[in-house]
Amino acid sequence: MQQSALPPLPGMLVRALPTIVRSGKIADDLTAIEAQFSLDAIRPAHLADYKSQFPGLVSAYPLTYFYLLAQRAHLAAMLDKRFPWPILGMVHVANRMEWLGTLKPEQGFVINVRIELPARASTRKRVRPVYIVDFTQNGHTILRCESTYQVGTGGKTPANRRVRAESLDLSLWQQLDIWQLNASLGRRYARLSGDYNPIHIHPWLSRWFGFNLPIIHGMYSVARMQADLEKQFQSQVTSMDVTFKRPLELPNTAVSHIQKDSGRLMVSDGQGAKTFLEGTFHL
Repeated sequence: MQQSALPPLPGMLVRALPTIVRSGKIADDLTAIEAQFSLDAIRPAHLADYKSQFPGLVSAYPLTYFYLLAQRAHLAAMLDKRFPWPILGMVHVANRMEWLGTLKPEQGFVINVRIELPARASTRKRVRPVYIVDFTQNGHTILRCESTYQVGTGGKTPANRRVRAESLDLSLWQQLDIWQLNASLGRRYARLSGDYNPIHIHPWLSRWFGFNLPIIHGMYSVARMQADLEKQFQSQVTSMDVTFKRPLELPNTAVSHIQKDSGRLMVSDGQGAKTFLEGTFHL
């Protein structure tokens, strides 16, 4: 497999704009798209900026930081002409990250990406490709990020579709923190991540993709959750497996919760009436 340097994210977003005309048609024999990229060692200044945005992190190299690099690998692989769908407007619906080895911070990485395409994807209205990203050093995988995105969806619920009411019993959960999320948060995280997707930063442009207001990046919420966990336990989070239940519009109030014994996590709205994400964690 040919290896190339991992490109920066902002330039790839510009190149993603013309993909809006992609048809969704997939070659019958195409089940996956694979790519391999090289990346220099982590830049200490950028890592410090990341950690300053999430007070509470105790990890020297937070698990969720590596999603910023994995996302670049996702986009670079999706620019392959064989990838059949428009890139902008895809929605992140689930993510799993796990440490599998020991990081050598002075070394760079080889990043292996595999986008698994669902069977009969061309005939489906909504599909969920899975992106598996392995970070390797000296031929050994040290970290894996598995992300699921949905194609063909938006933020608005059709008028004729019933939404199942949630029933949250917060007495079963330990509250960690209350998040006050202002309208400028999407732009601040975009400057950190390089992800200037309009669904996160612009009130008007976000409506083109079906959202009434900008929504915060899903992995911002996961990173904020990791910071709350590490502040609570004063220990490194080694894995997180989350599902994004609904978009978290800005501005907003959200609350982080855990069930310590079962290793479950949840982020709810301020009233405890609905969930934005839920999942599990390990220390």
